[in-house]
Amino acid sequence: MLIICSFLSDRGNCYFGGGYSLVALMWQTVDLSLYIDSYFIDNQIAKYNLSAWIGGLSDQDDCSMVFLTFLNESGQMISSSIQIGPVLAADRGDVTQLMFRQAQGLVPIGTRFFNVEVIFSRSSGPMNNDDIDNIAVTVYQ
Repeated sequence: MLIICSFLSDRGNCYFGGGYSLVALMWQTVDLSLYIDSYFIDNQIAKYNLSAWIGGLSDQDDCSMVFLTFLNESGQMISSSIQIGPVLAADRGDVTQLMFRQAQGLVPIGTRFFNVEVIFSRSSGPMNNDDIDNIAVTVYQ
């Protein structure tokens, strides 16, 4: 099992915010061969769970999105990216809070790496007030 940042129901383990830019990015690429045998991937036994706590400030629509992309041994994308988020002001009832989001499925055949990318986007004002916490990718059989 592989986890990037641990999942805690009370959050606060790996907290990030958008900062002062219009758009901010962060990413991490992981070599799955360090964690799971390719047999389980290529025989469609390996599954994934992507989760994060995503939110923002009050009635602002600054938003964060998390993308999970599966890559082959050459680093080429295998299938379309999985996305969780955004969580907009209407989703939060115009309340400052983080909301849990997740996606799960089978790891595509031929996957040898995956990439997790987070995009923070400011909708208005000088500060990018979107937040994300406890991004987790679990790969299991």
